[in-house]
Amino acid sequence: MDIVKQVVDQRTGKVIEENASFFVDFAHDAEKQKSFAFLLLGVAAYLDIDIAEAAQYLTDGGNDGGFDAAYITQSGEGMLNVVLFQAKYTRDLEKESNFPANAVEKSVNTIKNIFDSGRQMRLNDKSRVTVDEIRSFLADGVIPYVTFVLINNGLKWNQDAQNHIDNEFSDQRQVEFVYFNHHDIIKYVNKRDKIDEILNLTGAAIKEDFNYKEVILGRVSVKEIARLLEKYGDSLLDKNIRKYLGINAVNKAIHDTLLDNSKRPNFFFYNNGITMICSDFKYNALQKEDWKVQTQSLQIINGGQTCKTIYQALKDNSDIDFSDTTVLLRLYAVGTDESVIDGITRATNSQNPVDFRDLKSNDQIQLLLEQGAKELGYVYKRKKDNQTNTEAIPSSVAAESVFAVWRKKPHLAKYKKGEFFDAYYDDIFTNLNAAQMIIAVLIFRMCDNYRKKYSMNKEIEAQRRYSHYLIAAIIGTLILKRCNITIEGITHINFNKIKKYFDDNQDDLYYDAEQLLLSRLKRYFGEEDLEKLDGRSMAAVFRRFDFVENVLKIL
Repeated sequence: MDIVKQVVDQRTGKVIEENASFFVDFAHDAEKQKSFAFLLLGVAAYLDIDIAEAAQYLTDGGNDGGFDAAYITQSGEGMLNVVLFQAKYTRDLEKESNFPANAVEKSVNTIKNIFDSGRQMRLNDKSRVTVDEIRSFLADGVIPYVTFVLINNGLKWNQDAQNHIDNEFSDQRQVEFVYFNHHDIIKYVNKRDKIDEILNLTGAAIKEDFNYKEVILGRVSVKEIARLLEKYGDSLLDKNIRKYLGINAVNKAIHDTLLDNSKRPNFFFYNNGITMICSDFKYNALQKEDWKVQTQSLQIINGGQTCKTIYQALKDNSDIDFSDTTVLLRLYAVGTDESVIDGITRATNSQNPVDFRDLKSNDQIQLLLEQGAKELGYVYKRKKDNQTNTEAIPSSVAAESVFAVWRKKPHLAKYKKGEFFDAYYDDIFTNLNAAQMIIAVLIFRMCDNYRKKYSMNKEIEAQRRYSHYLIAAIIGTLILKRCNITIEGITHINFNKIKKYFDDNQDDLYYDAEQLLLSRLKRYFGEEDLEKLDGRSMAAVFRRFDFVENVLKIL
């Protein structure tokens, strides 16, 4: 029996045990519980996020439209990254089966249905919101780049399944299918804190010393890059804080160049290269070329997307000879000075959207939030980890909540997650204390729970599943007004008083916020009945800065 399967199966059991509230709907169905927990682990592992954050992206259920989870983010002006997931879990751990071909065919049709706005789809409420949000972006002329991640605890899909993909998308630059299984999940669970590895360089290289640091400039085979990714997975990319969300125009160009017989020999000249750092390196200086460089604490800090694309291309095309295909390598030995490492990481990633969460984790304000939360009885997680309990507060969830609730930017909090710890870091965290942060998270989580509740009132039901970010901002303002306090006035001293008011009045606060929002929506849409509005129109209005500002300024 595959030992990795056993470990992942054990891990799903831990997810179920520590998060009973997630499994209320099928508390007596062990098979569904396992499948749901496996999906949760797979989404968290692929996106490299906490379990608590991954839970909000799940859409699994009847009439889910062919996808079990969805992650949507704006990756630049006029571009939208959409990552869809479908998971198949086999409880028979001795069975080795391929990802079902009919499920792959369904995934192909899912993409065709979602991204053709004229097609009608039968969807559950969670999936409907996702599709409406995507289509609202499409209506604005945004170009989608779609990655469909198929997850199982068995084998990859067979050739029949691949034919379904190729028949529809072989010449399509906006769609990619990715296989992800229990071995990939275990790499996430068992992330290494320190990677010591030998790097095999190709041909001649240059080594320089300056300012008490060392650097090697050379070439490395793409097969060597693939070897490292196969061995260490995303652990090698911990300092490279750009998530690999799958295909986009740049990644597709890299992929196509690697597979093009005429372009592949010149791949070195077409690519900007990869930057790695380590605390120290050693090599045989008496050897003229093909150095074997012994590194300590190796990390990729720029070129993570290139590395992941190389890895996937080589993994999917074992019949192609990549022996003579190389890429530029910059290897810096920078010791253990975090400020130097952070500076290099920032500089080398300055032209791309990145997630600086871990780089910011040692900031004074993050340390103070951790300590302050602990004194108030809460756990604040400054860094990503692979813990299964969702009661703790990840800094990413804190940032999302504070941005929506106290900074009154709900329209940005939803789709700009990759910029919380970079472009919006000061806006979110400056002058923020632990009491304010926790109240914001409690409000946000309450609103997220309410959006899942069905309302017999058709007008409420028409907007509820799209509005929870804005509702959270309204509730934050209502609490301040009714407690006769400013945001600056919330401290550890009155935290329990504010929290008690919130706990005792949750239903009333939500009702009042929703009624206020309904009145503004009716004014905005004029004579139209809200329940008759197309979901795309409803999704789009909550991205409009002028509407959000107008709602919040009247409070």
